[in-house]
Amino acid sequence: MIAAGLRCTPHKVFYTIIELKEDDSFSLVNQELIIPKSFDIPNKLKYIRKTLLDIFKEYNVVRAGIRITENNAQSPDLFRIMLEAVIQELIASSNVEYYFTGVKGSIASKLGIGNDGAIGLFIDGSQDYNNITDWKLFSKEHRESILVGFASITL
Repeated sequence: MIAAGLRCTPHKVFYTIIELKEDDSFSLVNQELIIPKSFDIPNKLKYIRKTLLDIFKEYNVVRAGIRITENNAQSPDLFRIMLEAVIQELIASSNVEYYFTGVKGSIASKLGIGNDGAIGLFIDGSQDYNNITDWKLFSKEHRESILVGFASITL
């Protein structure tokens, strides 16, 4: 099974492609799409949609998850919210069979971590997740995309 986890910022989209094998081993591909500064907003959204759709087709992604802005964010970034919405639309238009959008609590729940703040230890890198080599060396955003990708596998 191939799953994708995504985490947006106003300037980049971090994504992880997870290939889960029959023996429960897995491989990860971590990448980021840099959003061209010279594009206007509609073209930035179009660029992300087209590029991610090509990536989903190339890897034959069947499960996906998006780490979305927390509901209680003090100053949510409007462009990030637009990116998350466009990515949801592209997933709905793709061959992805199951997907979800999640904040930290729902991601933790799908991973069986619970809502006690333990997911924060994985996100900040102070605790390794799933014996992934060099967990601490990944950026916070890549750690979140990995977690949401694994959460999507549970769907």
